[in-house]
Order: sequence, then C-alpha cells, then structure tokens
Amino acid sequence: MNAPLPNFNDLGEDSPLLVELNNGSLMMLWAGTPPTPSNFAIMNITSNTTSTSEILPILNNLTILLQASILNNNVWGPVINLTNNGDALSYASDGNYIYLVYEPTLSLTYNNTILEELTLSGNVIKSLNIPGILDILSANNGLVTVQFLNGTIALVNMNNGSIEFVNTTYIGFVGNSLYQFYNGVLTINQNLTLNLPIYESAFPILYNNGYVIIAWRPGLLSIYYWNGTELQPIINYTTQFTIIPKASILNNDLYLAWFGLNNISTGQGSIYMAITPLPYQISQYTNITTINITNNTINNTSNNSTISTSNTSYNSIQSTTSNKSLFSSIPIWVIIIVVGVVVFIILY
Repeated sequence: MNAPLPNFNDLGEDSPLLVELNNGSLMMLWAGTPPTPSNFAIMNITSNTTSTSEILPILNNLTILLQASILNNNVWGPVINLTNNGDALSYASDGNYIYLVYEPTLSLTYNNTILEELTLSGNVIKSLNIPGILDILSANNGLVTVQFLNGTIALVNMNNGSIEFVNTTYIGFVGNSLYQFYNGVLTINQNLTLNLPIYESAFPILYNNGYVIIAWRPGLLSIYYWNGTELQPIINYTTQFTIIPKASILNNDLYLAWFGLNNISTGQGSIYMAITPLPYQISQYTNITTINITNNTINNTSNNSTISTSNTSYNSIQSTTSNKSLFSSIPIWVIIIVVGVVVFIILY
C-alpha cells in the first residue's frame, strides 16, 4: 500500500498529526508556514546571516498556520487553513475537536500562549489564556494534557479552566482512560505496565480489544501489539535524529507520520508517512500484567514467554516522504526557538 502525503503548498510544513474522525476518515494536521511577505523576509534575512541580534527582532512577524487535509480512498483532499493568522505552536485532537496552543504574535518566551478548543473546521469554541504552555501531549473530551516551558506536565480542563499538575514525563489519553510514561515505564489504565528502558518515550493506541504501542528513541521507532496475552513486535524503523511520531489506525492499518531532519545545520527536513497492516485477532484482558522489554527480547511476567524483536527493515514497507523543508533557509536553532512542537524542545 502506498503512503501518500497531502499536497503541501507552503514554504514549509512540520509536526504532522494523524486523527481518525468519527465518520471513519483520516485527517492530517500540521504546522504550515505560508508564503507571506513577512515569512519571505525572514527567510531572506536568515539565509544571509547567523547573527542572533539580527534574526530575533524579526521573528515576531513570523506566521505559522494550523492546516489540515482529509484522506478519502487513499487520496488527500484540498489543504484547509484552520487558522488564518498568528502562530500555531502545538495541537492535538480527540476526533471531535481540535485543541491548539496559539499565540497572536510570536513572543519567543511563550508568555502569551492561549489554549483553544476548535471545531474540526477551525471555529474557536473555548479559549483559555495560560502563559508558558510549550506543547499539547494529548486531549479527550475537553481535558488536555500539556507541557510547560519549565518541563512540568499538567491536566487542563477546558470546561472550568482548572489546572492539575502531575509528576510524570508524559501523560495522555487512550480512549477514556489515562496512560503515562515515566522513567522508562508505560502504564496504561493502571492495570498494564510495560517496562521500556531502551526507549525515550512511548504511547498506546486502542486496537482490537488491545493496544498498539509506539515507542521511540533517537534513531529507532518501534511498533508493538499487545493482544491481551502477549506483546508482539510488528516493525522497527531506523530514523534520523530525534523524532516525535504521531499515529492513527484505520481499517486495521497503522498510519504513522513524523517530521525528520535531513540536515541539522540548515534545518532542512521532510514529513514522513508510513502505512503498515496490523495483526487481527479477538482477545481481551482483565488482569494486571507487567511486560519487560530489554535490548532484544520481550518478557511477559504473566506467562514467561519470550519473543525476539522484529528485524523488519524500514525499506520493506512502502512509504512516501515530502521533499519540502521547514524554513529551508532558517538555521535549526531558530526553528527550535520558534516552534515548540519541533523535535528537541518537547523532549527536554
């Protein structure tokens, strides 16, 4: 199966997010930098200088839009602007609404961040002024997990504006339940524990009465399937630099998307997308289970089974990459300062 990409039409795109809609369609969201005069001016200046004093004063004129496209019959529809001005810094969706960290004018210090709840067509329903939000980790039914600039994680209630801080490195929603990743351990709904010491982060997706697990570290992206009794390796991807993968499942196929840097010195990179079929079998679990993953084996403490990790190569599946870079003329340090959803800032 081919893995097509939307018809990107901006100066650059970054941070793809895949969302399964209630009608069964697949939507991709991304941060797009439109060809505005101010964005062109920033590109021209940064292509001729590396001076911080010259670049920083003009970055508040930068525009980053939230854009989307919907996949039907393996063909992406037209690109839609969900925002028309300002800067879209981070976003998530539960399939019903989109949750967005937004700044009307780029502050570079995140002191003017606004957390918004949008319809799938981009209309703003609710808005909370919460300074310092760097990233949205996950969202479900008006509850949003966010990361602040100082690294702390919190659960924000869009309905009443409450903020609850939590002690973890990553927390999110899987269905109506919470999961967390902390110190190499992924805990799902308090009754499934996966010890993943070789990975930097991981998250689950509900699938067939079990979970698909997406786990990654610099240079490696791994996919597993928990079928209720054992953890099955599906595929390993070799990646360049550090990535933040996003995923969704449609018709028993796993859709993966991520932004990868091709040249760290110039900031050039591509959006990657891959599709891989998932195993299908009916199973359920109700007991508390602990799984340990070491360098090359998966050990299930419930039944003591051991499975070798998959050696399937990245090139064995069909994939497509965009050839467009994000701000191809802007140095990578500028990208890291500007877009909170880009690679390194989220993780550290």
